[in-house]
Amino acid sequence: MRWQTFRLISIYAALSAITNFPSGFTNSSVNTAVEKLHKFIATSLSQDGQPVDENTIALFQSATLNCWFVAQIFGSIMTPMISDRFGRKVGYIVCVLTTILATLVQYFSMCFYMPWGLIFGRSLTALVSPLGDACLLLYVQETSPLEIRGMSSFLCEIGYGTMCVLGMVLGMKSVLGESLSRLLLLSLIPLVFSFFFVARIPETPKFLMIMRGNREKAMQSLEYFQGVSSDNYHILNEYQAERMTENSCKDSTFLELLSKWHLRQAMRLALATLSLTLSFYPILQSSTYFLLESGVSVTVAQWCSTLAQVVLTLSSIFGASIIDRYSRRKLLIGFGIASNILLVSFAFFSHLSATVVYRNSWPMFACLASLLTYCVSFGMVLGPLSWFVAPELVSQRHRCTIFSACFAIHNLLIALTDFATIPLFRLNNLWHDFESMLGSPDVCNLPAC
Repeated sequence: MRWQTFRLISIYAALSAITNFPSGFTNSSVNTAVEKLHKFIATSLSQDGQPVDENTIALFQSATLNCWFVAQIFGSIMTPMISDRFGRKVGYIVCVLTTILATLVQYFSMCFYMPWGLIFGRSLTALVSPLGDACLLLYVQETSPLEIRGMSSFLCEIGYGTMCVLGMVLGMKSVLGESLSRLLLLSLIPLVFSFFFVARIPETPKFLMIMRGNREKAMQSLEYFQGVSSDNYHILNEYQAERMTENSCKDSTFLELLSKWHLRQAMRLALATLSLTLSFYPILQSSTYFLLESGVSVTVAQWCSTLAQVVLTLSSIFGASIIDRYSRRKLLIGFGIASNILLVSFAFFSHLSATVVYRNSWPMFACLASLLTYCVSFGMVLGPLSWFVAPELVSQRHRCTIFSACFAIHNLLIALTDFATIPLFRLNNLWHDFESMLGSPDVCNLPAC
């Protein structure tokens, strides 16, 4: 590997960590710290004089977790307005500064027991999260050489998995899980460094050439990312030809995505791919809770949730080495089928582990194995590949718009499915408790009325 290629991948890795730290760290830390979040909500409701019961706490917990995906819908709509008009670099700076502000809001909300403030802070972070995701993907797509573009795009998921591991480890009871406020305050340190890093890198050469028409700065940016080469003049000439084509067209709009057949097809394929990832988000945020309800001890549940994210990250690293060797269509179909089978297995063995007592508790181990294997199938193909399907199917003018549209629809589906997960999971467990009570000797021996 050439030094310039290694340097470029290092830049992408840093950008991936910057982009995925708010979403990965924020959503995964509340997974392993689920007990502290539960206690925080209960204490806050008690201090406000509101009735405290498990159903109310479960609803507040679902709102706290899933406000993220609702806010991302609105963030997706405003993303093209910023990244296409002001540039990818400006979009990154706006994302990081807003996240710093939102982190302070969440910290003080935890200190003063204000659950609505925590929800607002998480929503504010989520509002700019699509902007960061879009800027990361566009930086990779617009600055990487063709031969490493597929591998570089996998760094988006690798960075996300790594930040999730970091959040889960720090959220464990033995680390910082005893104090959610300190857990949130800690995230300010990498965010400040992120701002200085983003402020230092140049705008993408493709944006500078096509959208700004600045050939001199586009050449400087191209040399920064790919090094000095005689091929750079040829690349800029291609950008110039694309600019002439783009100038004859109007700005891309969401309405245009629906009115043109080839853009609708690209959206259909992208959304079909993204739908395969919907089951991952309840696992990301609530796997510890699911395992606890399945009869797993607190320590084992926290370690297994953390291990699941480690497995996902390692699988993404391995997936980066095979993505350019095999048909993406075959990979999506094969791993999509496997992930659904594993998800059904996890649900089945979780039910057995929670409701039926077996010698040696083998359903519990089968449940854990199904969860870890699911993370392998998701991390190796489904998670990373799903995000760069849409931008690869359309021209430069439509890339940010179609990414934002798919992102918004995807987050709407996540919000609808994920919000109901914990209440329905509790309802299912309560129903089985009721069945067990009806079948108990005490109930059977009650006198008839």
